[in-house]
Amino acid sequence: MARIYFVRHGRTVLNEQRRTQGAADSPLTPEGRRGAEICRDYLADVPFTRAYFSPQGRVQETGGILLQAHPGVVPVNLTGLREYNYGVYDGGPDPVMQAALPVEQHLPGVLTGVHPGAPGGISARDYLADVDGAIARVLADLRAGTADAGGEESVLVVSHGMTLMTILARWVGPRIYGMAPMANCAVTTVEVAPAAPDGAPQLLAWAEDPGNQGVTYTVKDFSDALTGVVPVPIDWEHPEGLPAGAASPRRPRHETLAG
Repeated sequence: MARIYFVRHGRTVLNEQRRTQGAADSPLTPEGRRGAEICRDYLADVPFTRAYFSPQGRVQETGGILLQAHPGVVPVNLTGLREYNYGVYDGGPDPVMQAALPVEQHLPGVLTGVHPGAPGGISARDYLADVDGAIARVLADLRAGTADAGGEESVLVVSHGMTLMTILARWVGPRIYGMAPMANCAVTTVEVAPAAPDGAPQLLAWAEDPGNQGVTYTVKDFSDALTGVVPVPIDWEHPEGLPAGAASPRRPRHETLAG
């Protein structure tokens, strides 16, 4: 078995200004750094063996703080852990983006892979392909690691709100949208069985907020909009940075190939 600790980045300048932050980036605020430091201490006793980060600055800053308690862990940057690209709305006021991309319509379109994306942004199809590559890489590495070492692993994944929710909604289930909002530096823990075709995820803890960071956006219940929505299954066959099919379960060591 293995455990994956998914952490959202710390609070940023654009978060506090209530501006849309997808491809746009901004540094952590003093409060955001304090939240990351509290989260670092909260996770200090977890024996992390691997870490995966979005390449965007706010995650790099957050992840760097978290790994201060784990100096021997070298993170892998995965482009598929980047945040959703809101195109022309990136960096602008949240209400403008929300009016153009109402969540009740936008989210189902992303989860089902049909939304064309905002002008200048990314289509749902391309976004999901990137996201799938990232989580498939994590699972592929876990399979290789547990097969070689024969033990349990603990993995740190630091990313963004929309991307983490997209991964977890399609892996654990859309019910997560009825749970508490994912605060900055929130920690979500999932146990996986690396040998299972999809990792057989079990949600152990959802959006724990050790730094009491809360959220900087309006929270509302839109679960009715997801009724009957069937998310696109995760593609495990194309892990980012590895050959196609590398995430497939390994054959037992006693098996041989015929022919």
